[in-house]
Amino acid sequence: MNNNVKKLLDLQNADRLIREKRNQIDSIEARQEKIRGQIGAIEENEREGEEKLSALIRKSEEKNENADELQEQINKYQDRLDQGIISFKETEALKEKVQHTTDRLEELEDDAINIMMKIDELKEKRNRRRSESKDKVDEKSSLIESLDEEKEGLLSEIEEVSGERKAILGEIPDRLVKQYNRLKSNANEPVVQIINGVCQGCQMSVSKNTIKKARSDQGIATCENCSRILYIR
Repeated sequence: MNNNVKKLLDLQNADRLIREKRNQIDSIEARQEKIRGQIGAIEENEREGEEKLSALIRKSEEKNENADELQEQINKYQDRLDQGIISFKETEALKEKVQHTTDRLEELEDDAINIMMKIDELKEKRNRRRSESKDKVDEKSSLIESLDEEKEGLLSEIEEVSGERKAILGEIPDRLVKQYNRLKSNANEPVVQIINGVCQGCQMSVSKNTIKKARSDQGIATCENCSRILYIR
């Protein structure tokens, strides 16, 4: 095998390694993005729970305010009744108002009690959910950090292989490097083996002269069909 072809194979192997590691990094980043989305969903769920609880607390406060207003109204009616200086008809009307307002007050108080029970239930769920959510977020955040470390390791490996690649480039004639780069723009494997007279890049048969040239250590053999650089082991 031509020595330059051996160097081109080394270059191709370096490029393959770099490509694989970059693909791994892409996969890691996609996974991290997915995990961040999961964390965001957990936090959004927490916000929705807090908003629901806040809405119930506001509703409870409104009910209590309404109850206070009704109680104040009942007290006013009762004061007029206690004064005893009104007609029988007015007395009966006031008693009816007192009863009606008292009924409304009891309904409000019942509603307020039910709301307070819901608030207590939601607070209990919130506290339990907060603990669970914190554990989940911490776990997922740790996983993101672990993936960051893995990514840093891959970047270091890429830097190391890139250094080796640069050294290999220095041992290959410029014209072959240009030929290699041109082929690589269309195919990941610019240098392929001939097996049973067939180019392993395009799977087409090559001529006997090409096979002979690929076996020789003189010159560079290329496929007549796809132009890839060929070699025979």
